[in-house]
Amino acid sequence: MSQVELFRNQSSSYTIDDHITGDDGRVYIVGERIAAGGNAVVHECNEKLSGDSYAVKFQVELRQRRRERFQREVELLRSFDDPHIIRFVATGITPGVRTERVRRSGRFVVQQRGNPEDLPFVVLMKASMDLAKHAKTPHQIPPATYLAQFLGLSKALVKINEKALHRDIKPENILVVGSAWAISDFGLCDLCVGGQDLSRVDERIGPALWMSPEAFNKNLGCPDGIGQTSDVFQLASVFWYATCGRHPTGIVRDTDWRGPAELFPILERALLHSSQDRFQTSAEFSAALEAAIIR
Repeated sequence: MSQVELFRNQSSSYTIDDHITGDDGRVYIVGERIAAGGNAVVHECNEKLSGDSYAVKFQVELRQRRRERFQREVELLRSFDDPHIIRFVATGITPGVRTERVRRSGRFVVQQRGNPEDLPFVVLMKASMDLAKHAKTPHQIPPATYLAQFLGLSKALVKINEKALHRDIKPENILVVGSAWAISDFGLCDLCVGGQDLSRVDERIGPALWMSPEAFNKNLGCPDGIGQTSDVFQLASVFWYATCGRHPTGIVRDTDWRGPAELFPILERALLHSSQDRFQTSAEFSAALEAAIIR
């Protein structure tokens, strides 16, 4: 057994044993890092007996609300069974020792900080890439591929919105898993029933480049509410990007659209500035897409 460093940032990390045990009783061997964000890091892992490859997400921001938010994400993931939502495999806790890199006399000195802390993790199906990278591949994604994925993702959003608002839909959070595109990263979710909003009053809610107008306004201090129309706007923005390779900034026109003509009116409505003029639910948006695609 060896050790793995989970980097929170350039100056701080946690050191853990590379063997972790999930609540399914299986042992997973932690490998190379795949991605990192402000609150969590994702590494590759392999199930010890079968050798099957998965991804494991560790929560490394351990303030209380962040722990609660991670637990909420895990429970949501556990509740879904849809090929267009990243699949839950197992969860657990592993001890980690925090280290800090302090610059002294022109060089970095590593210092350990206190006793081991419990780091929660969740094991998920491993993706080959995210949509941000997939959409940049040399050959444009063909309509036969993206139309089926759009329909599957829109139906997956309906299932998500029955329980929560996602609030963080962006190309980086749409993962390519086998032949399916799957919605991932439920860390900013707000439960529809039975849960308080765990976000700080001054916290930016939403993906920086893909936020709905009301999410932008809320971050500016306006009293705008964020509902399903915001998730619809973000998913429609991702669809536009996957089709056209560009962000749908401003007022979109049919001359800007590079996909099937019958989809333009649907995305145009989903991307309107006023939330009152958009599809009011993800179910309405999905039904409109299905009617246009399967006509």
